[in-house]
Amino acid sequence: MKVVTVAVTAIVVSLDSFMAGFSLSLNKRASTMLPSAVALITLLLCLFTSFVGQALALAAKRAVDYFGGALLFMLAALTLFRREESHATLSAVTLGESMTIGVAVGLDAAIANFSFAGDGLAWITPAVFAVTHYLTVTLGQALAKKVTLTHTNVFSAIILAVLAVTKLM
Repeated sequence: MKVVTVAVTAIVVSLDSFMAGFSLSLNKRASTMLPSAVALITLLLCLFTSFVGQALALAAKRAVDYFGGALLFMLAALTLFRREESHATLSAVTLGESMTIGVAVGLDAAIANFSFAGDGLAWITPAVFAVTHYLTVTLGQALAKKVTLTHTNVFSAIILAVLAVTKLM
C-alpha cells in the first residue's frame, strides 16, 4: 500500500511541473535540459529531505510554499516582459530558467518526501519523484508544441502566476 501512496503522491506533486513545462515551452523550443534539470534538482532536494526527516515537515511547509511561489512569480514577470518571439525563431530554454523551475516545483516533492522519510522508503521516493517530474515536464513540453497561440509570453506568464498563487493558498 505504501508504494501506491508514493506513486499517487508523486503524480500529484508533479502536476505543477507539467504546467511549468507546458507554459515555458509555449514560447521556447523543447529541450532535454528542462526536464533533466527539474528531475536532478527534485532528486537532490528529496535526498536532502530524506536525511532531515519528518520532524521539520509541518514547520517548513509554509516557508517553502512562499519561496516556491516567489520564484514562480519572478519567472512569470520575466516571461511577461520578454520580447514576443514567433514560432519560427523559438529560443532555447535557458539553464537559469530550468534551474528556477526545478527549484520551484522540486520543493513540493521535497516537502512531500518528508512524510516518507521515516517509512523505510527514504531511498526510493526521491527517485520516484524525480522520474515523475521528468516525465510530466516532458509531457508538458510535448503538449505545448501542439498548441498554436499568439502572445505566448502573456499566456505563459499567466500560467506561472496561477501556479505561484496556488502555492500560496
